[in-house]
Amino acid sequence: MILTKINIMNYNENSISQKWINGEISESTIDWCKKFGEFLASKRDGKKDSELKTNQLRKFFGDVKRMQAKGFIPSEFILLKPQLAYAVGKTRNRENKIKEFYAVMSGAISKVQSAQQFDNFIKIFEAIVAYHKAYEENSELM
Repeated sequence: MILTKINIMNYNENSISQKWINGEISESTIDWCKKFGEFLASKRDGKKDSELKTNQLRKFFGDVKRMQAKGFIPSEFILLKPQLAYAVGKTRNRENKIKEFYAVMSGAISKVQSAQQFDNFIKIFEAIVAYHKAYEENSELM
């Protein structure tokens, strides 16, 4: 587990709960999204380029939103996992938080089996993106 001042949790493939994917999005879901967004936007122990960059996040988010426009197609959705793996491999900085992002999102992708679960996945992802942007722009926001 990699720790920072913000990260006291272990972000992994089980971070996004199956009950959240199934539709039980609650205040605790939003709190988790807030913490994860802040974690992704923050530098790892002040190290340069260790935070997840907006363009890294937006690329994946754009792919998900394009899929949403077409409707849930399981065989296409599961292909997001290798796309994420490619982004991890392409990143030269070993401190970049894309690895944690990959672990969390890859685990969540594996839990999505229906259109309703896909919609819930998108809602959770939108919350992560929103908090990431908020913290990236103003680290003293919340």
